[in-house]
Amino acid sequence: MLSKIVKLPITDNEFIKSWFSDLNNIVNCIPSALKDGNFILIEIPSIIINKKIKMKYYIRIDKNFCQLTLEGKEDKMKISVILDDEPFAQIYYEGNNEGSFYKIFDEIDRKLKEKIHVDYVNYKENFMNSNLSEHLKRISFVTKLVAKSKLILEKEINTNDLISSLEELIASCNNYPVLYISGYGDGVFRLIFINGEFRGIYINYEGKESYTEEELKNLKGKFKISVYSAKLGDILSNEE
Repeated sequence: MLSKIVKLPITDNEFIKSWFSDLNNIVNCIPSALKDGNFILIEIPSIIINKKIKMKYYIRIDKNFCQLTLEGKEDKMKISVILDDEPFAQIYYEGNNEGSFYKIFDEIDRKLKEKIHVDYVNYKENFMNSNLSEHLKRISFVTKLVAKSKLILEKEINTNDLISSLEELIASCNNYPVLYISGYGDGVFRLIFINGEFRGIYINYEGKESYTEEELKNLKGKFKISVYSAKLGDILSNEE
């Protein structure tokens, strides 16, 4: 049996969970591995003829845990990810090819750290340059975001001070990394907050569209407000 701990180079658990949920990201970190339907093929180097191992894959995603399991006739490998203050991956192998997998583990270690770091840098750059207000105008973007989100609060209000009402709602939901808030009634507004920071707005009131927070002061009347929690990775994955 072989086992190896890999300390991940970033601490953004939402990104790590989203990254490991994509099977292709993990397969690309396993040397000579290819996806074939419900199986993963791994080529084992040999002096004369390389050997190919075919293993069926299973993915498990929990709140603070991700795991890829590969099972063949004589081989079993797991790549597990623990999400905490210092996230790490654990690679496990059991079978008749320990000598070859010892070298494969070193490559997985190196590629995991390199690839997730590069992907995270690119993700952050794209995220900082993304115009979320423009996205909120598009029904397609909003529909996809809501489909991936969890409804945590609904409320009907009749107010002359919409901003104060929204501040109360946001204060009661400030423990979520991403909040998407929509309001319909005597006008339409959509807001996104990320880690408590205001990051996007769309308003349609009295036939006029706006993308500025100042325009919220003008909205008055009856509104049905829905508050959703989302994962950080779901926002960029919805961009068109």
